[in-house]
Amino acid sequence: MAINVKRLLANALIELDKEKPLRKITITDIVTRAGTGRQTFYNHFQDKNDLIYWIYLRTLAGEAKLVNTKGYYAYLVNLHQEAQKISDFLKDACKLDGQNSLSDALYSQNYRYYRNFIKTHHGEEFLTEEVEYALHFNAAGGSSTFMQWLLNGAPGTPERQAELTLGCMPQCIKDFIPLYPEDTEED
Repeated sequence: MAINVKRLLANALIELDKEKPLRKITITDIVTRAGTGRQTFYNHFQDKNDLIYWIYLRTLAGEAKLVNTKGYYAYLVNLHQEAQKISDFLKDACKLDGQNSLSDALYSQNYRYYRNFIKTHHGEEFLTEEVEYALHFNAAGGSSTFMQWLLNGAPGTPERQAELTLGCMPQCIKDFIPLYPEDTEED
């Protein structure tokens, strides 16, 4: 059975975060805990923030299938459920800034996801000036409120967080995204 080195490094970082502040954890700390070498780390990640973003992306696993089969609401519920499982770690990660920070990555991921979804499922001609503006607005607001939710200890139910998120989404984006199972292509 092959060892998943990325997961090994991620688990090491999450464990270390329980012992000392995330900003003080070094690459040496991570590879020592994981039982690997520095070169192994750099074969997979640019830096600690890149690893943090990879850990966040694990919470999004299967997002495209979930959106396409059950709608965006189900995806948001799942995202918040998974984030709650590692909320202490993600809360610490939100406090880091700099190159490849989680806050920058959240904004970029949010913007790219919606833009690519609209382009792929509806066509580039639907990416009007209004829609592009709304995509940036939504990415800024969505990533900021998600981080604030984490910094506040990830309170409330994932269902409520999904409702709030959808309630704040600009209509010109909602028009292109399957929000609920009845909106999807596969029922």
